Amino acid sequence: MADDYYTIALEPAGGSAASRVRLAGAFDIGTREDLRKALHDLIGGDPGSRIVVDLGRVTFIDSEAINALIEGYLAAERDGIEFRLAGARGIVERVLRVIGLDHLLDPPEAGGDQDQV
Repeated sequence: MADDYYTIALEPAGGSAASRVRLAGAFDIGTREDLRKALHDLIGGDPGSRIVVDLGRVTFIDSEAINALIEGYLAAERDGIEFRLAGARGIVERVLRVIGLDHLLDPPEAGGDQDQV
C-alpha cells in the first residue's frame, strides 16, 4: 500500500521473529483504513506472538491514525498477541506519550538501531 505521502510495509513473522509493520510518512484520516487493514492482516496469529509497529519514519500522526493503532492493540490483546510501537520520535513520540500510549513504546535499541526486534 502506498501513495504520494505514506507507505505501509508488512513483514509477517518468520520462525520466532515478530511480525513488523513499517510505517513512513504522514498518517491521517486518509490513511486510517489502510492502516486498520494492515494491522488486521497480521492479527489472528498464534497467541504469544508479537507485532511491532515501526514508527521511525512517521512524520505526522493524527487522531484517526492513532485510533487505528489503538484498535489494532485491542484486537491483538484479545487474541493474546503482544503489540508494541517502536522508533517513535519527535512529535509522534510526544503525542503517544501525552495520550497515554507510552506503555506500548519499546525502548530505543542500544546504539540507536531501530531496525532490530
